[in-house]
Amino acid sequence: MSGSVRKYVDPSDLSGILQDIDTAQAAASHEYVTVFTSHGTWTKRSTTSIVQVFVVGAGGGGGFGGTYTPGSGSGGGGGASGSYDYRLFDASLLTSTVAVTVGAGGAGGTSVSTTGGSGGVSSFGTLVAGGGGGGGGPGSLSATSGGGAGPPPGRNFQGAVGTTTGGGAAVFGNNGGTGSGSANPGGSVNFAGGSCGGAGSSATGVPGVAGFSSNSAGGGGGGGGFNATVAQNGGSSGYNVSYAGNTAASGGVAPGGAGGGGNSPGLTALFALASNGPLGSGGAGGAAGTTGGVGGVGGAYGGGGGGGGAGSTAGGNGGVGGAGIVIIIEW
Repeated sequence: MSGSVRKYVDPSDLSGILQDIDTAQAAASHEYVTVFTSHGTWTKRSTTSIVQVFVVGAGGGGGFGGTYTPGSGSGGGGGASGSYDYRLFDASLLTSTVAVTVGAGGAGGTSVSTTGGSGGVSSFGTLVAGGGGGGGGPGSLSATSGGGAGPPPGRNFQGAVGTTTGGGAAVFGNNGGTGSGSANPGGSVNFAGGSCGGAGSSATGVPGVAGFSSNSAGGGGGGGGFNATVAQNGGSSGYNVSYAGNTAASGGVAPGGAGGGGNSPGLTALFALASNGPLGSGGAGGAAGTTGGVGGVGGAYGGGGGGGGAGSTAGGNGGVGGAGIVIIIEW
């Protein structure tokens, strides 16, 4: 039986993944599923022949919206999504126990710590890993903000955080957006296992386009800033466009509206790998106002948090990134 199943699978080879799952299911009469939403230890069952591991890294938090006297300026940048990885193993090649790490969503930026935190890496020992998304940069007067960068697939790696520009991407990762406009969106992805960059906000307060995907979680939307004295709406989030149950979260409405939280399809949908990995959408950006709107929380699993809206009295906090997860199926 083990000779008919590949011991190491390329996560971008979706047709091969599905073929391996079909082979494994046909060769075994039952399956045993273990879901880790926090750190732990996996113990191999004595009857197990085949092990399937699906790992999702956590999303980065959105940046603080910034507090400044109304004049043209940006809101906080959105956090990037986490990446994911998939592997199928002959159980005889695995040790009896394996350490499991589940990444926590990156913290949203605040007035004290203005840059959003990077999402944590999720892993199955040293064999399988999903990277954490970079946090978004803070909003400020007369400057752009940058979204967090998405990590590459299948690596123990955290994406770079945004500053006044988008976080720079590693190979096969995605840049965070800088400012707004179609020329500077958060990086999008169309290959399995990848990640999406968060959106930035322009120096006149207009949020950028968050990264979206046909295969992975979405990036967080940028927070609204000010165009002279006019408060701007927050930006919508990125999402998985190939999954019908996953939609973009709406940006906050000025003055001071909160960004919508990212959609979380849930475990039932997550098991359906034929749907191209229906992971969480990003959180949307908060709107500017006297008190800036808070950024939306990134959807589970792996969505980036939305950037906070700028405020003349108090800026809005960034949204927390969506948590990671590790799923292990034994046959």
